[in-house]
Amino acid sequence: MCGIFGSINKNALQDTYVGLKRLEYRGYDSFGYVALQGDEEYVCRQLGVVDKTAFHLPDDPNIDTVIGHVRWATNGEVTVENAHPQASYGFYVVHNGVIENAPQNTFDTKWLANLLELYEGDVARVFNKIEGDNAFVFLNKKTREIWCVAKGSKRLFITPKGYVSSDLEALAGFDKKAWVLENNYSTISGELLMGPPNIDIPAVREPTVKSAHKMLSEIKEQATLESYRWPEIEHDIDIIATGSSLHAAMFGSYALEKNKSIQVRCLHASQAWYRSLGVDLLAISQSGETKDVINALKGRGKFTCIINNTYSTLYDMSSSTIRMDVGPEEAVAATKTFTMSCIKLCQSAGISMYHHGNLQYPLDSSVSILQPHIEDVLDRTDEIIEIADRIMGYEHFLFLGDRQNYPIALEGALKFKEVAYVHAEGMPSSEMKHGPIALVDHRVPSLFIITEGFSPETLSNIQEIKSRRGFVVAIIHDAIKKDLENLANITFSCKDTGEQFSQSLVLNVVLQLLSYYIAVKRGINPDRPRNLAKCVTV
Repeated sequence: MCGIFGSINKNALQDTYVGLKRLEYRGYDSFGYVALQGDEEYVCRQLGVVDKTAFHLPDDPNIDTVIGHVRWATNGEVTVENAHPQASYGFYVVHNGVIENAPQNTFDTKWLANLLELYEGDVARVFNKIEGDNAFVFLNKKTREIWCVAKGSKRLFITPKGYVSSDLEALAGFDKKAWVLENNYSTISGELLMGPPNIDIPAVREPTVKSAHKMLSEIKEQATLESYRWPEIEHDIDIIATGSSLHAAMFGSYALEKNKSIQVRCLHASQAWYRSLGVDLLAISQSGETKDVINALKGRGKFTCIINNTYSTLYDMSSSTIRMDVGPEEAVAATKTFTMSCIKLCQSAGISMYHHGNLQYPLDSSVSILQPHIEDVLDRTDEIIEIADRIMGYEHFLFLGDRQNYPIALEGALKFKEVAYVHAEGMPSSEMKHGPIALVDHRVPSLFIITEGFSPETLSNIQEIKSRRGFVVAIIHDAIKKDLENLANITFSCKDTGEQFSQSLVLNVVLQLLSYYIAVKRGINPDRPRNLAKCVTV
C-alpha cells in the first residue's frame, strides 16, 4: 500500500501530480507533497483522492525538488495530521510499510521523521535502525538532498534523470531506464547504484476501452483477452493466493481435477505458512507485491507464479512466471485479472477458451470463445441496470453456486462487498441449509449462479428459500432457461457458450456489472472504494 513519487526536474510539481495520480490505486485515504522553491518549502496534505487543484503554486514550473505520497492507512488514523509527508525540523519523509520496532502507540512515519532529525539525516544509521519491510524517501531541506531507502521486500524505482517511484509504470514518459532499489539506499539520481540502469520503463498506455469508470472499461476489456502461455501442471499442486486470485485458483482447481485427475489445494496465503505444502507450488498475484503471498513462499523453494506485474517482488522470487498480459488494471476491484487467471488454469487443464462455432482452434489461438458472449451481456446492460434498480436497496445477500460456480459465487459476493458496500456471503448452494438459511427472509436476496449439469438439489434449494419468503435472483444461460425461469423472482439468461467453464465466466460478468451499477446508483466511486487499495503490501 501507499505510493511514493519524487522528482528533481524542472516542472517537478506537475510531474509529481501525474505520478501520484498513476499511483492512486495504492491508496487514496490522503495525499501530500513537499516542494522546495529557493529557500521556501511548500507542504500540502489533504484527505481523499489526488486533487489537481492542490498542485498549483506560484511559479510552479520552476519548482525542481518535490516528493509526494498517496496513503493507505496502516498506522495512525485517516487524518490530515497523519497524511504524508511527516516532518521534523527540516526533514520531510514519505513512507510505505510498517516499522516494526517503532514505539507502541506511536505513528511510525512520524517516529521515522524524528529519527531522521535525531541522526541528522545519516541514511545508513536510519537504514540499520528500522525493522520490517519499508520503503521511504526523505528530503533534507538544509542540503536539498533527496534520499531513497528500500528495506526487506519493499522496493523503489529510480531513474538517471532524477525520478523515484513505487511503481515502474508510474515513470512512463519521464525516463527510458530505471534502477530497482532493494535493501539499499541512494540519492534520487542513483549516484550510489552500481552499473547503468537495466530496466526498461514501459511507454504510456492508453486504455483499449474508455468508459465512465475504469472498472467498467476493464469489465468490457474482458471480451478481448488473449492467452498464449499457461502453467504446465501435471502433478498434485498447492495454489497460494488471496482475494479474487484465490477464487480464480478455486475455479481452476475444478478444471484441473476434472481433466488431469490430480489433487489441487487452494490455500489462503496468510495461512499457508502454517500448512505442510507439497512439492509443486503455484502462486497467483496480479500485483506481484502481495505481502501475504510473498511471506508464504519465502524459503519454500521453487514455485511458478501467474502475475500481471513483471517488475515485482514475486516475479523475481519465482522460478517460472506466467504473465497475464492484460494491461494495467487500475480499478481496485479485480475484473480482467480474475478472468485471465481462470483462463490460464483452464488452459493448464487442456480446456480451450479459444474456439468458435464448430471450428476448434489450437490452445494458443487468439479467437476467444468468450468474446461474443461477453459482448452480448454488455449489449444488454439496460436489463442489468433494471435488476440493479430492483435489488440495490438490500443490505445483505447470499450468493450460491455449485461446482465451478461456487468460486464464482464467492467472487460475486466479494465484488458486492468491495464496490457496493453491502454484506454478501458466497457458498455452495446446499451449504445454505447448514446455518445460513437462518438469515433468509424477504430482506435477504439469494443470487444463484447456475449452469448446465446442475443437480436436482439446486431446485430444492431455491424452493426452500422461497418457502421462507426469500427473494431469488437466478443468473443462468439459455440451455437451462426452461427449467429455472419460473422459479426465481428475477432471471437473467446468457447465451450458451457450449463449454462448462467459459459459461461460468460469462455469468460472472453479469455479477461484475451488477456490483458496478449498484455502486454507481448508491453514489459510490467503484474505482476507489473506501478502505481498499489495489496493491496489498502490508
